[in-house]
Amino acid sequence: MNARLHQAQLLVARLSPREQRLVAIFASLVAAVVFWSLIVSPFLGGRDKVHHEIDGLRSELGDLESLARQIRQVQTDAPKGGASAAKPTADFSVLSFVEKAAAASLRPESIASMSPARRALEAGRVESTVELKLSSVTLGEVVALLRAVEDEKSPVYIKQFSVKKRYDDSSRFDVTLVTAATLPA
Repeated sequence: MNARLHQAQLLVARLSPREQRLVAIFASLVAAVVFWSLIVSPFLGGRDKVHHEIDGLRSELGDLESLARQIRQVQTDAPKGGASAAKPTADFSVLSFVEKAAAASLRPESIASMSPARRALEAGRVESTVELKLSSVTLGEVVALLRAVEDEKSPVYIKQFSVKKRYDDSSRFDVTLVTAATLPA
């Protein structure tokens, strides 16, 4: 590297003063272009990209806040809506309700498990849930079960629902369904 630099210095030294000035101007122009291309332009482009991403994220944040408000509204209205359609009593059993709906809609061998749970809510209410896991069910069976669970006379609502296509038969699904009802304590 030192040898090449020394050769370049000797080459420039042999030039006339006017040619040396032209070489210096050309070298400074090349250095400026390289500096702009490798440092300044990526920095400015990166800043613009970051500003654009920030603006996009701000708009997404506004959308998320709007969705969060809607979810909170639905969560506060959902138990009330279910309660106004059918006033559940303290002895109402979500498990037996889901068992009846599943028996009417599904083959017995497709029910993998039913797990009941309860948790206390504010104002002396209790949320009773049942997690129902189904294996190798058809889409028609799932729809029939959903209709039976969300019957308009029922205080039970669907809290969580997930479907996975089976790898061995694409016409059958594995389903996890969490149903719930808000009951007086």
